[in-house]
Amino acid sequence: MKTILLRMLIAVVLATAAWLSWSESTLAAQVAEAKQAIATFNYDAADKLAPRAALSDYLPGRTRRLSDDIRIAKANVAYWLGRYDSVAADTANSAADADILLAAANAAFRESQRDSSTGPAAVQRLDGVLQAYAAALKAASQGRDDPSAVASARAEAAYNYEYVARIRDQVARAPIAKSAKAPAAAVPRMGGDLPVGPTIHGGPGAPPPDAKMEELQTIAPMEYGDREAQPEATPGAKRERKG
Repeated sequence: MKTILLRMLIAVVLATAAWLSWSESTLAAQVAEAKQAIATFNYDAADKLAPRAALSDYLPGRTRRLSDDIRIAKANVAYWLGRYDSVAADTANSAADADILLAAANAAFRESQRDSSTGPAAVQRLDGVLQAYAAALKAASQGRDDPSAVASARAEAAYNYEYVARIRDQVARAPIAKSAKAPAAAVPRMGGDLPVGPTIHGGPGAPPPDAKMEELQTIAPMEYGDREAQPEATPGAKRERKG
């Protein structure tokens, strides 16, 4: 009887472990699909990912949890859709993660661009944005095992901090009636199947200014069959050493 109960207990433990592993792998696949959707501007598909607890939340170590990846994805979707006021709500539960703090700081800056206030009120608001970037910069080097991720988050937060600091100084020095403010951020619009304006991949490309299009040459790699049809390269003459 004891042997049967022991075997049943082992079977239950193994079945539970298998279910937890399957659930974690399914969630990891959903997070990967959401990241791909964001990279391809399919924000609606990424926005359907619901925050949930993951097995990695209860494991030791400093590696990022899947639940944090979900909140980062939700924050990035809200940011690129222009829902800046909701980014802070999406990131409230993971305030220690550098990427989430950076998304919240970016949203705070974009929200400040929509504010028409000038003078001390605008300066005070930009001071809050600077504090948000400082928090992201501080968190970039804490709790991360990937040196490349640390360097990337730190560089972006540092650049944005310096950029906002210069705008803040311009606003503080300018007359109240003519306070310098960055151009207001527009809500992303779609032009065909691509968004208009800057995206997660950067600004849209364009030909160099004052360049004649007929002088531009496009070099494309040769197809495999064409490469095989080419004659073998003949060896050059042996070069004589000078000196």
